[in-house]
Amino acid sequence: MTTSAEIVQLETDFWQSMLDQQPAKAAAMLPERAAMVAMYGIHHFGPAEYMKMAEQGDARITGFSFSDAQVIFPADNVAVATYKVRQRFEMKGKQQEMTCFDSTTWVKRDGKWLAAAHTETPEQQGQPA
Repeated sequence: MTTSAEIVQLETDFWQSMLDQQPAKAAAMLPERAAMVAMYGIHHFGPAEYMKMAEQGDARITGFSFSDAQVIFPADNVAVATYKVRQRFEMKGKQQEMTCFDSTTWVKRDGKWLAAAHTETPEQQGQPA
């Protein structure tokens, strides 16, 4: 049985592949269709489309750290990882940093865990009214 620590390691490996600029490693962790919801919209893509986005994008991860990671297993072949990520990146030559609340739904297919859906919500400053 897969443990929470193993799922967090998969998440770490995915992020590390972005940091190392090795999009093929991340693409190998995707199913034929994956989804991402972030502040720039909703994206559906497969491994080849992910590779193209990673190679042509104008942003590059330069560092990351996770905190408050938790994993739930709603079914034997489904894991949902949630965590807070502090990410550093370069966009159009400018260094930036932001903290987000992320989730990834991992699905086990043919013995391999794949990142089927990912969400990213930027942390807001202050408290809601």
